[in-house]
Amino acid sequence: MNIDTLTAKYVELRDRKAEIEKKAEDDKRKLTTIMDAIELKIKEIMHEQGSTSIKTPHGTAYIAYKESVTVADWEATLNYITSNERWDMLERRVSKTTVKSIMDEDKDGNYLNPPPPGVNFSRFETVNVRRST
Repeated sequence: MNIDTLTAKYVELRDRKAEIEKKAEDDKRKLTTIMDAIELKIKEIMHEQGSTSIKTPHGTAYIAYKESVTVADWEATLNYITSNERWDMLERRVSKTTVKSIMDEDKDGNYLNPPPPGVNFSRFETVNVRRST
């Protein structure tokens, strides 16, 4: 084999590999869209029933929360950190754990205080499904 033949084969294989990866990403995106719709329907049913967990022969669906803490105003946040000596908030981002402790979560999962100045706090309800064993 000469270098031209090897190079041509390499380019052909690289292109085929890229096609496979693109198709896999497209397929994955389609599956994710369907799964998101199913998750939404499960969540609606759980809310209608007042449930936080439903066990079925195929698995258990349960409500979970995803939380996000971002800084909206660094100047206000740094002022809070320095004024209150809350250096534990700094991680090159603010610490979600520390922010949540400042907000003081009660036994029902409600926060009693707002987040510190300049910090955005979000909580998203999700549904997780665990396979039956």
